Amino acid sequence: MGGNFSFTANADSVSTPGAKCILSDKIDGVTAEKLFAGLEKYIRDGKTKVGQEAEFSTADEDGGVHVMQAFTIPELFGGGTYIMHNVYRFDPLKHRVEHDFFSGQTQFDRKTPMFTSVVNILSEPVRVEAWTEAHEVRSSGKLMKAGAEKVVAQMGSKATAAIDQPSMSDKTKFSCITEPIEDASISADAFLDFFKSYLTETMQATELPDGTIIEERSGFLGEVGMGVKTFAKHVVKQDENHIYCYEYGEDESLTELAGVTHLQVHSSPFRLEWWNVQTPGRRAGEAQQKVIQPFIEKVLKSMEEA
Repeated sequence: MGGNFSFTANADSVSTPGAKCILSDKIDGVTAEKLFAGLEKYIRDGKTKVGQEAEFSTADEDGGVHVMQAFTIPELFGGGTYIMHNVYRFDPLKHRVEHDFFSGQTQFDRKTPMFTSVVNILSEPVRVEAWTEAHEVRSSGKLMKAGAEKVVAQMGSKATAAIDQPSMSDKTKFSCITEPIEDASISADAFLDFFKSYLTETMQATELPDGTIIEERSGFLGEVGMGVKTFAKHVVKQDENHIYCYEYGEDESLTELAGVTHLQVHSSPFRLEWWNVQTPGRRAGEAQQKVIQPFIEKVLKSMEEA
């Protein structure tokens, strides 16, 4: 079933003229109806489990499926548990699946997904068309806390960070904010220089002649088999007491901006405030292809085995 077929990133969309998608070649030996049914069964049967979860559950929700995945955060990254929520909706008439991804409990509670991915099963010939819509979401959860506390510990402080707190500059928005840092050898005035050294010496990032710093990293998801190399560019603004970290995901060329992580330094008392704002837009590049292609291949294999 399926035979030899491949996917093309940034192809012209069949269902959305003028937009881009990830588009498969013709898939032999299966109808659109059967492939859609096999895809839905695969998800409902809990086969999206990656195997490294501390907890995993599936539940029917409003005609769709809610999948929860909880991962143990290694102590190296601050410890604790990281929870991801996925909500899948199925449209059998259009042979369409929509998948909302929530990076953390707070996003799920607020019903503000990071991404909405779409999979269309096309007929005559049978092909798969997919893309991801990234939403402009502000994040300040456990992954931000893990990074914040790692930096604070490097200063010799035992101060902790709290997730999803009202921002110190705008109470209507949320940030990850540390306690007052009173036991560190580094002062608020010296923090930006310390952080540049932390990036280049501890994190092995590279400082360019213009002062920007390029970082290659994986994060704790790499420890559970879900991580990939990602790339970021740090820009330090001394006059703002602020660091802008431009996130490019897997794009080593640093051209497709995925989002911006902000680090604001506060004085009196010395505290650090982190948050990330994702860049919205439709995405159908190689990074998305690396997700959808093996997913469809696994669905077809599951159908054959059944």
